[in-house]
Amino acid sequence: MRHPIRLTGLALACVLAAAFALGGARAATPEDAFGYRPPDHDLLVEQAVLARIDYVAAQVGVSGQLKAKVQQGGVYSASGSLGWSYAPEQLLSRRQALENAERAVRRSLRRGVFDALVAYAELYKSHARLQLSERLRQRARAAGKEDPRAEIDYEEARAQFELAQQEAAAYGLQGPPAAAPVLFRLPEVPLEDVPDYRRDLYALQRARYKLRRIWAGFAPDLSVWAGVGHDGGRFQVSASSRGPSTQLVVKTPGTGTGSWEYGFELGLTVPLDATAYTAVRRAQLELQQRRERFAQARARVETKRQRYRQTAEFAERRVRLALEELRGVEEKLAAARSGADEAAAEELELQRLELRMRLADLWTGYLRKVYNYLDYVDAGWELQRPAR
Repeated sequence: MRHPIRLTGLALACVLAAAFALGGARAATPEDAFGYRPPDHDLLVEQAVLARIDYVAAQVGVSGQLKAKVQQGGVYSASGSLGWSYAPEQLLSRRQALENAERAVRRSLRRGVFDALVAYAELYKSHARLQLSERLRQRARAAGKEDPRAEIDYEEARAQFELAQQEAAAYGLQGPPAAAPVLFRLPEVPLEDVPDYRRDLYALQRARYKLRRIWAGFAPDLSVWAGVGHDGGRFQVSASSRGPSTQLVVKTPGTGTGSWEYGFELGLTVPLDATAYTAVRRAQLELQQRRERFAQARARVETKRQRYRQTAEFAERRVRLALEELRGVEEKLAAARSGADEAAAEELELQRLELRMRLADLWTGYLRKVYNYLDYVDAGWELQRPAR
């Protein structure tokens, strides 16, 4: 006959400690999530570096090339060019591409930390559930009863905890959960830095440049050039009215007269296709539409930002209330243990574990709402001081 065994708090801790040994000696905390780096982090960083190089190149506006050619019989030729241009539409496009690339790095980190925190929340909950189911199973055994439901609950809790440990380990969270959930700041971000606002701003600027570019097709085309030639090569400078640009060309071998050469060309193109004129009107309508949308952008973005923020603030209040309840039960539990009131301590321990499970659910919902706010304003995770 099996003798009933009453599992004390110390004995239960020993059993769980043995189960945690496979997960590592160090206990996990929510703060460990900040050390997680997504697998594609380095690739995104490199893409952002390349985008910055492209943007700086557009700012400088210098371009050119060197070309060498060797033909049959040892005849060779070489040429080179160096130019400068200012293209505001291209500069705008590359600046937006840079912002998007840098934002992708921040978003990847933000999402990675969120996933790691959610994994910790599941670890925290499954840990409490395992402890609770173990105590209920041992209580039934101590009473000399075989409770199949308690046995099933314990086996399920153990399986869920093992899965939670595996998931948490993928984010670098090793060992049992050793700390209660933490709270995060909701930083104030200037409206002009919110991605939604900037997207509308860029759309408005692109519409302006598009209209200017279409109108430029009706403008006269003026080209001015000057150069000098000699028996060994040629040097020429040219400029065009279709945007401030300068190009230097050196070519050798070549033929030259040894004298200065200069000239200009003036051309005017009159489109006869009706679509050239309807394109202007379409660009004007697009610009007007973008202006109206941008005029409403501030109010629209501010409303959405406040909605995300308020949702996260209310979720935080619920988590704080649960933390206070948990601390209150833990204080009562400590008092019961110090007074050797085992019956009261047992009930309070069960209540504490149930509160931890409920706290984990509240904290998971809170994390989602904080992430939604941070993602909307493009901000990073920051712990509150104090964090609990």
